[in-house]
Amino acid sequence: MTLTISAPPHKIKGVTVDKIMWGKVLALVPVSLVAIYFFGLPALGILLASVITAVVTEAGIQKVFKQKITIADGHAVMIGLMLALILPYDAPIWIAVMGSFFAIAIVKHAYGGIGSYMFNPVLVSWVFLSLSWTTIMTTKSTPHIVALTDLILENGAGILVGVSPIALIGGVVLILMRYVEWRVPLSYFVTTLVLVFLLKDDLSYVITGAYLFGVLFIATDSATTPITKKGRIIYGIVCGVLTVMYGYYASYVTGTFYALMLANCIAPYIEIKTLPKPFGGDGE
Repeated sequence: MTLTISAPPHKIKGVTVDKIMWGKVLALVPVSLVAIYFFGLPALGILLASVITAVVTEAGIQKVFKQKITIADGHAVMIGLMLALILPYDAPIWIAVMGSFFAIAIVKHAYGGIGSYMFNPVLVSWVFLSLSWTTIMTTKSTPHIVALTDLILENGAGILVGVSPIALIGGVVLILMRYVEWRVPLSYFVTTLVLVFLLKDDLSYVITGAYLFGVLFIATDSATTPITKKGRIIYGIVCGVLTVMYGYYASYVTGTFYALMLANCIAPYIEIKTLPKPFGGDGE
């Protein structure tokens, strides 16, 4: 019998990498359209610049190193789109271009390509941009969900994805279709709610578009989450704890992204500690 060794994510029950990536892209189309409607042409420019840069960068790197061109799998498009959605609505185009190039060239391909990176490219690029150009990346407003209408259209959104939390419902659909594993987002969400309740914090500042985006789309990245079932639950709990720690003392928007970045650091440790013991072995 021939065995194939490759980096995750793997094909399971007909769900391919292409389907997962394009599924996520499709799930993010509604919130992208709402962002364009609300913020206008600047939002469209950021989205196009980021996606095009990601695709061109990936194709260019693979061409230079004589690798198979894989832009059709949708991964580069997904990275470019996700990065654009967490940028401020008034960010200059060159920020989107710089961030997208960094995510693809440095974070993804420098570590071996899809499934081989330790940190989510979108998160690393966002941190890179935030530390390098803090003034530009600092949002001018803070989202605050105080009514049902705010879930549909959030006037206080500072980043594109925050404009309509309910437009991220596509992430739930991906879970129901089993394109995304449910353990991480569920344990992440429940942990956050429990801690916020215990701390008596204001939930209206927590359940924002940025947070739901982190729960449904970033935390569920196959390459940066543990492969074990128990490990994924623990990972989700860690994400929730870190998010509340950051958000309680600062902002739940930036807190979500920094928390997920730190959670990426310990994901391998969680995975190792939750691997099943070999049958007949001593588990050492």
